[in-house]
Amino acid sequence: MENPSGFGEFFLDGDYVGWDEAVKAYYLNEMSEEEKAERGMQEYFDVLGFSEKFTRDMGPMAPYECPTEFAVKHNRVKSFGSLIKLSDRLLAVDEALRDLIEELEPGVHQFWPIKITLPKGDPYPEQYFGLRIGQFLDSFRPGESDDGAWRERNGWYRVQFPKKQYYAGLALSRQAIAASHLWREKILQRPGIFFSDTLQSEIKKAGLRVPKLSKLKDV
Repeated sequence: MENPSGFGEFFLDGDYVGWDEAVKAYYLNEMSEEEKAERGMQEYFDVLGFSEKFTRDMGPMAPYECPTEFAVKHNRVKSFGSLIKLSDRLLAVDEALRDLIEELEPGVHQFWPIKITLPKGDPYPEQYFGLRIGQFLDSFRPGESDDGAWRERNGWYRVQFPKKQYYAGLALSRQAIAASHLWREKILQRPGIFFSDTLQSEIKKAGLRVPKLSKLKDV
């Protein structure tokens, strides 16, 4: 799955409430010099040092790192999908999708409640949960992928063009994936989110709305 683009049912236009202040307070009052160095913030605060944890393999998020409210600026649709993207590429899921993921992979991924408020201040009627995908696999096999399906730069790979025929040419190792159902890849940056056939089938069976999924090649 590609990260959703274009504001609508899968990508909300807005920002977090109180999150910047929370991580900055941690930086100023509690963050050790060693941790500042690890995140490249020895000299000044940079919110990117915290938001990159939404999508990178940097371990579980501490409570202060988890946004708890998202305020929508412009609401262009009547309802949101079961999986949505918020600011800084953070994912959020509704309760039904959270429960489905937890049933297939209990304790693998990190979820926490996140309140979504609409432009007039009213809460969105469904509960959503922030999602940090908890496993990063090394299953991409460029040598077994179709010629021209991918491009590489500085050891990082991405699909050549975000189209069905190019996705279909990307090869992933069945052995490396094993029993995983939801993951990110270590060297394949785009697409950025991966679903097992089982998870995709269960999502469809439950009638949940998620961004478009494309079939890749397994080897």
